[in-house]
Amino acid sequence: MAIAKNGLHGPINGRTGDLTTYELNGQLIVRTIGRRTKPFSPKELLNQAKMKAVSKFLTPIKPFVLFGFRNAVPPGSRVGPFQMVQSYTRKYAVEIDENGEPYINPEKVLISKGPIIPPHNCSVERNGTRITLSWESLGGWKGDRLVVLLYDGDLFRHFREIGAERVAQTDSWENSTLAFAEKPIHVYASFRDTYHDTLSDSVYCGVI
Repeated sequence: MAIAKNGLHGPINGRTGDLTTYELNGQLIVRTIGRRTKPFSPKELLNQAKMKAVSKFLTPIKPFVLFGFRNAVPPGSRVGPFQMVQSYTRKYAVEIDENGEPYINPEKVLISKGPIIPPHNCSVERNGTRITLSWESLGGWKGDRLVVLLYDGDLFRHFREIGAERVAQTDSWENSTLAFAEKPIHVYASFRDTYHDTLSDSVYCGVI
């Protein structure tokens, strides 16, 4: 059932016959609902498998990538932040294994996007439940703060919104939840200018 907001002359949201309408970033989007009769081609099945792999990897960390991409979408764009992340991941981070099945290469995933200078030569070490990140400070405002995501591609994820300043070139902290992690954990880092609320592109620091 479609709903006409603000009366008959307002935007329509929902399904009407073979059409479905919804709002995205303030714009009204109309799509047809077709009934397919022929089987999917191998290329279509592969594309579906790629999208499934992207969704499986990104959905558990959706709040964090929304934070990282929230300022990356141009004004008036029909694509939202999460759709931008999905598109980037599908284009640059999907690879095919020896059985022809798509999977996500964590090293090629972005969890944030922005104009400031990212961490350079970032590395990570783990000692029990202590995490230590190190990087080189090459330009940028010295007061930029580190943003970190720890993610095993499944259930474990930890987001650190504000860490050490760029000029420190190292950040170390305890995370007791690491004791319960059962898989290798991928570490992503970026910088955040908290005054202007801008971010850098994220970098992959390694696996622990």
